[in-house]
Amino acid sequence: MSGKLMTSIVLYGLIRAKEQEIWEWYQYFLKFNEKLGYPSTHLGIIGDSFKSGKLTTIKRTEAKLSKVLENGENIKTISIYSLPEEFTQAAFDYNTFICMNQSFNHPFVIVSVPSADFINVNMQELIADLQRFIICTEGKVFELSALESPLIYASKVNDDSDFSSLKIIEKFIF
Repeated sequence: MSGKLMTSIVLYGLIRAKEQEIWEWYQYFLKFNEKLGYPSTHLGIIGDSFKSGKLTTIKRTEAKLSKVLENGENIKTISIYSLPEEFTQAAFDYNTFICMNQSFNHPFVIVSVPSADFINVNMQELIADLQRFIICTEGKVFELSALESPLIYASKVNDDSDFSSLKIIEKFIF
């Protein structure tokens, strides 16, 4: 299977980010994407006031996100995408994908960037920063084609053998 190779860091454990911490997480990753040269463009949110999880532009959604967090509403999943102007399917065409997900049996945070740009990421610093938002029990750094979906892999719904382009770079237990 071909497609852009993405390198991802995924941490599993108890998400401890609530209201203000989710806003801080969101702001952190807007800056993270900007530093990589991929401005954040879209959000996918599932929570009390966000039922569908449908992607919307940041410009359209950011104020509502801020308001629901101020009101203490529950957010189950928040995803930040940097999508190119000509994208056709966000699930495969993204430049970067970042997600905090409490909806699966294994809550996690994931950061996926193009493998060619991963050299610009300080992995240890990023992992330490992610741990401000999750009580981590385990994690992985892996490379996978965007077409095979790092999100699906991180969700632990399929066996490793189901991913033909999967390369585990590092595993860790905390």
